[in-house]
Amino acid sequence: MLRLFQICFYTGVLFTIVSFLMGQLFDFLNFDGDLDMDGDMWGLSVSPLKPIIMMSFITTLGGVGIITIDKGFNALTSFIIALPVALMVSVVLHKFVVTPLYKAQNTSAISQEELIGHVAKTRMNIIGDSFGSITYVANGNTYSSPAKSIDGIDIYQGEEVKIVNIERNIFYVARL
Repeated sequence: MLRLFQICFYTGVLFTIVSFLMGQLFDFLNFDGDLDMDGDMWGLSVSPLKPIIMMSFITTLGGVGIITIDKGFNALTSFIIALPVALMVSVVLHKFVVTPLYKAQNTSAISQEELIGHVAKTRMNIIGDSFGSITYVANGNTYSSPAKSIDGIDIYQGEEVKIVNIERNIFYVARL
């Protein structure tokens, strides 16, 4: 049973480290994706079956199991103690962290259509037909996006631009 607890714990730790590193790498490469599902499942507006919740359950189960076995409890008693503790940690994490963050994200989100006509500032030079970067403020939050000049003219860092079009997450801008 100790081996099962160790596998659970180290799998959770490894998942956390890999998720952090891959998140940093994909953020650096500006590579992202999104999958959203709407609905109300058994009265839950946010599904509790999220990777962070599942991995916190597995990691806590393993960690508490290792600690209880180390303190001299037998395997069955360790499992009986570890299971409700892992469930409580997962429920608390879901209720007080994931659900509020999910709701906050939905209230601050803005559709791309609403951004057309917004004024932005060039963060990286847009030279001719090449890519650059812009920053814009929406609902009090500052965002950064890849951008191209709509008419191919050079736009330099710090200049204000107007968002004219958005195609495949590329913002086409015109100098003001």
